[in-house]
Amino acid sequence: MRVVNIALFLAGVAQAHYHFPYLITGSTKDTVQWKHVRQVKNPDSNDFVNGGPTSQDIRCYENGKKAETGTVAAGGTLGIGASQGVFHPGPIQFYMAKAPEGTSIANWDGAGSVWFKTYSEKPPASKLGETSSWASGNKQDFTFTVPKNTPSGDYLVRIEHIALHNTGKPQIYVACGQVTVTNGGNGTPGPLVAFPGAYSANDPGVVFNLYGGGQYKAPGPSVWSG
Repeated sequence: MRVVNIALFLAGVAQAHYHFPYLITGSTKDTVQWKHVRQVKNPDSNDFVNGGPTSQDIRCYENGKKAETGTVAAGGTLGIGASQGVFHPGPIQFYMAKAPEGTSIANWDGAGSVWFKTYSEKPPASKLGETSSWASGNKQDFTFTVPKNTPSGDYLVRIEHIALHNTGKPQIYVACGQVTVTNGGNGTPGPLVAFPGAYSANDPGVVFNLYGGGQYKAPGPSVWSG
């Protein structure tokens, strides 16, 4: 009986969190997990990044398995879907990083100051501690519009959800998809940041107290809109 109870407990823990395995391009969403999204280190436990915002894993949390590369046109819809509803309060953010010319996106790790922000969920006007108050509350699919001036090329697209319910001990969920941007423009995306490096362990947007009042501001640079 004890073994059964432990098994049930572990199953409940696995279901309590989520990961982001489905790429969304235009109106098409992957039906197979980890096809165009790099598989994370914890695909079975659904857990968040170990080590917090300064960990090397904060970049993509990938486990090294290969993913395919999707296609999206500049000005089109791009996003990543979760394995279940995102029910912890806190913002969804997206970043993109362009692979250097001549470098295979499949083998590029996204190191260095190469990431620019493309979306940042605005906090609710009130009730910060309630999941339903956030736009991401219990949703599974998250998208943004690729700026029309985004240069053509191969990119990593990174989603993160910063769950703030455990004050001072954030749970950051991360995944990176692979896409080729077509019909691009001549924009210069920025500001560029690195992961790790964009956030500190004490960043106000990471250790924010949802239940103590005050105005929330998500960590990282401003959104590049092209």
